Amino acid sequence: MPSPTDLLRLLEIANETLSAEYKDWLDLSENPGRATLAKAAIALANHGGGVIIFGMRKDEEDGPLIPQPRPEAMARYNQDDINSAINRYADPEIHCELAFADHPGSGIENAFVSVPGGMTVPVMSKRECERVITARRCYIRKPGPRSEEPFTSEEWRTLLERCVRAGREDMLEAIRAIVQGRAGSEPAPTAIAELELFGEASRRRWQDVVATLPADDPARFPQGRYELDFEILGVSPAPSLAELKRRMEAADQIKHTGWGPFVQLQRSSLAPHVVAGAIEAWLGAREEGQLTGRDPAHSNFWRADQSGRLVLLRGYDEDGIRSKVEPGTAFDITLPIWRVGEALLYVQRLAQLFGDDPAFIARCRYTGLRGRALVHLEGTRMLFGDRRSEDDAVLLERQITGPEARDNMSEVMRELLAPLYELFAFFELSGRLVSEELERMVRGRF
Repeated sequence: MPSPTDLLRLLEIANETLSAEYKDWLDLSENPGRATLAKAAIALANHGGGVIIFGMRKDEEDGPLIPQPRPEAMARYNQDDINSAINRYADPEIHCELAFADHPGSGIENAFVSVPGGMTVPVMSKRECERVITARRCYIRKPGPRSEEPFTSEEWRTLLERCVRAGREDMLEAIRAIVQGRAGSEPAPTAIAELELFGEASRRRWQDVVATLPADDPARFPQGRYELDFEILGVSPAPSLAELKRRMEAADQIKHTGWGPFVQLQRSSLAPHVVAGAIEAWLGAREEGQLTGRDPAHSNFWRADQSGRLVLLRGYDEDGIRSKVEPGTAFDITLPIWRVGEALLYVQRLAQLFGDDPAFIARCRYTGLRGRALVHLEGTRMLFGDRRSEDDAVLLERQITGPEARDNMSEVMRELLAPLYELFAFFELSGRLVSEELERMVRGRF
């Protein structure tokens, strides 16, 4: 299930995508409402997962999505209602999760249905509801966005390949529980020279973007940040920036947290654009009518160039406006696994669009660590003692092959992140912690 921060972000920036569908309230006591929900869930499951947000609609055809109160005569949804409605029509059955959050501007309660991905067979409908859903049909998400049957060979190929990959991941996870394989290698200094130059140029661009903001503005990450730099090795450059953008959109079709590493939004102030020969996006821009302040965890800045180099700057979730701890004091034990893991999987998918399973370099730079204590914000993992970092920054580097990223990600991540965790009073990052959190992340994709 997406975090509470991710859910609220879906309300603050209401933007329909292939993995996020907004709907007005549906009457789940009647078949048309059940069928409408089931059709959306089937399409999202076949897409790789996603979220359905209830209680939002457009008053005008091209107007913004506006929160709508749940009708007084309609009972509040519960988990059984949701799964019963969906699985009345879906085959195989899908187990979805339900959550609620108040819209930050209006205070109106919205409902969220998280649809899992990772299906090993296409999901189809098993019964009909007139003018809504047809029996024995598959539905997928298409640009628009909309939910429709796959008609072209390419749409069918994409759907079937996603199912094959999911089955393969299940098999390899079982193998990894028995055998530990390779875990990446140290990149040669000559291999990272161009990536270092691109990283430095990207950080200068970010400094230009935030130059007019106050020194303590959250979008400047005053308590620290992390930077993820990548370079796909040994491939021909993308023929154009437009083609690079298309490849990045394809790699972004699978999401694990709802706010991916190189997220592309459509609103003009937040959308990617071309600057200095690269694609860049800054998500910290304040939009007209925005009701809440900037959040370091969602003020991403990223750049990418045609050669397959990418840079991401992002603040810590622990310093966000909805975190329950004082900014700059905490470092969550699981978040690096989720954030870096999702980024590595994204780059591995992108690399395949550049060439035949190429290797790539990953560089992770964490700053603002001094004085932070290692904690678990959800409170389900026990930590003993006061584990604080006395150092302020760390640089992590690894060269990773395509098979390593696909088949042994848990061990790759453990080797990459271990020096970061050691800063916190010699905490030893276990393979079990990494594999458990990666499994949670991957199976919760949407």
